[in-house]
Amino acid sequence: MINFPETDSVLGQLKTFLSKTEAAPSSAPLESMRATARGHIDQLTSAVTIGFAGEFGAGKSSLANMLAGVDILPTGPQHLKLPLVIVKYAADPETTAGWWNKTSESFAGIDLEKAAAQEPDFISVGLPSEALQELVLFDLPGAGALDESYKQTLELLKFVDCAIWCTNGTNAWRETERFLWSHVAQELQENSLLAVTHTDLPVVRESLPRLVPHLERDSDGMFQAVVPIGTPVAVEAMAQEPEPDFELWSSCGGEDLARRVLGLAANRKSRDLEKAKKDLATTLTPALEALGMAEEPAESDLKAAAAAVAAAAAEAEAEAEAEAADAPASEPELNTDEADLENPVLDDWKAAMRALLFELRETPDLEPAELLSRCQELVEEFTEKLEPGRNIDSSADWIVGEFENASDLLTLMQYEDTPQATKTVLNVLTQLSDNLSWAGTQSSDR
Repeated sequence: MINFPETDSVLGQLKTFLSKTEAAPSSAPLESMRATARGHIDQLTSAVTIGFAGEFGAGKSSLANMLAGVDILPTGPQHLKLPLVIVKYAADPETTAGWWNKTSESFAGIDLEKAAAQEPDFISVGLPSEALQELVLFDLPGAGALDESYKQTLELLKFVDCAIWCTNGTNAWRETERFLWSHVAQELQENSLLAVTHTDLPVVRESLPRLVPHLERDSDGMFQAVVPIGTPVAVEAMAQEPEPDFELWSSCGGEDLARRVLGLAANRKSRDLEKAKKDLATTLTPALEALGMAEEPAESDLKAAAAAVAAAAAEAEAEAEAEAADAPASEPELNTDEADLENPVLDDWKAAMRALLFELRETPDLEPAELLSRCQELVEEFTEKLEPGRNIDSSADWIVGEFENASDLLTLMQYEDTPQATKTVLNVLTQLSDNLSWAGTQSSDR
């Protein structure tokens, strides 16, 4: 599998989270976090899915056969009408006829015609090919922008990690192709290739010096790269005995295409790894700390935490007032062009903390669960108020996610026995205060 140095460490942390929360009382926030952890594990340990798409006769099935290292998909004009065909690794050859809304049927060996006769929604083929240990290939039915088939192509492309759009070099990148591909999600476009096929034909090969720059300009921003490929020549090069003809493999575009496909897969794995690390840092690890540091939580911990935060806010305000009182009655005007700074959102937050302290004083018997609920509602209320570019700096849009994660954590703590609640709640609310202290600062002349 395509792995990075941190992959094993991140997988270990995700599995630790699942094992340590397995016996915890069930709650909606915890189950959501466990589902997130399982999803990351699945992404990090699964092969990358690559979709092969294009108009009828573009050579996508031939290209998929080449990368799979096995001539399994029918190519050229043929009577057999196939749905989506998924080619993946299996220890023994097998074929599966599958449906979206009922149980699939599998049988040993490879027989696309037998599977197609059952009119399935998709066919899955398992092969013991080394190349398929890294990649799962989705060979999509041929598409056309002038009929309803393009809608099916767009739906199926939602299930792949990256894609190769095959365009026939004899009439490359037609307007109908551009129309269809323009409806694909930008994230997938950024991790896809435009493969110019049939470059083994003399007329196409001779036009490549002009054609490739034209395609790069015309498809700018819609693909990671434009890659010419003479698929029959590439297959012939790799079939040479006693060893492949690597010079021919390179000259026909096979080497460049294979290298870029592995690059697509590596990019996807890198994104998956970063997403997992972010969720561990912002949600899963803090939740684990909140749940697993001590056996018996003290009920007074939660009240102490909220009181400590509110008291800190009140103390900071008192210090500011004292400094103002000690200042000279009249101060010289500053000769500066800098505008005064103000932070209305932080002021609102501090006022809410003072209100929370007052409530604690007035209701000393407030139940811990109710207190946690008040804190969670407060954070959720402020989450809805935050508007990047308005009451917080436009470069600090990430702070909204911090508030959302804090709200989820406080919700989780309402359903779980939470050791060291004082430390957890205090850290959460204090961190949010620190974030607001600079993210909400603005010039008063805005």
